[in-house]
Amino acid sequence: MFFKTILTAGAIGLLSTASYAGCGINSGSVRIGGNDFPAYQAVAEAASQCSGGGVSVSVDLNKDHKDRQVASLTASPAEFTSSLANNSALSALMNDGLVRPLNNLIAKHASGLQDMQFVTVDGEVMAIAYMANAQHLFYRSDILDAAGVAPPKTYEEVLAAAKTIKDKGLMEYPIAGTYAGWNLGLEFINMYLGHGGEFLRVVQQNLL
Repeated sequence: MFFKTILTAGAIGLLSTASYAGCGINSGSVRIGGNDFPAYQAVAEAASQCSGGGVSVSVDLNKDHKDRQVASLTASPAEFTSSLANNSALSALMNDGLVRPLNNLIAKHASGLQDMQFVTVDGEVMAIAYMANAQHLFYRSDILDAAGVAPPKTYEEVLAAAKTIKDKGLMEYPIAGTYAGWNLGLEFINMYLGHGGEFLRVVQQNLL
């Protein structure tokens, strides 16, 4: 994601790491801040390859970045010229006017990106998604065999299999997750929206 202060190395790290010499920047200071996370480390490492020839690239990945990013970016001069942020941090940055649209940069540098990667608000691309979380579903074949149930392929079949397993007394809790907290909420959101759910419903009222 890119901020109003300066064109950042994030564009290089996310959009084009093939060109080492210059990376499209001839001079200046690129200062990247973000959470200390393996995916961000990979992006920052790619951007750091652009250092040299009048360009300095510094990286500060810190577990407390989310709490200090707004103050760091609103300072004059800003501590960072770019920030690697997750979805939950993006709203705070946008509310403070710290994120600029990427449409012109995408047109120039991002021919290899897919439309599904663009985080768009009112027709403006405000961020680029470059990773996804993989989620695994494990099942015990011995329990399914005892219940006479085939391995489920849909969420509906998961629930149906769980009911059969419980009704036959094989397990009291046929479905379990190895996570708690926000992970459970995220899983619910993924399923709810994926099946056509909506969070907001517009209600029109006639006011006298």
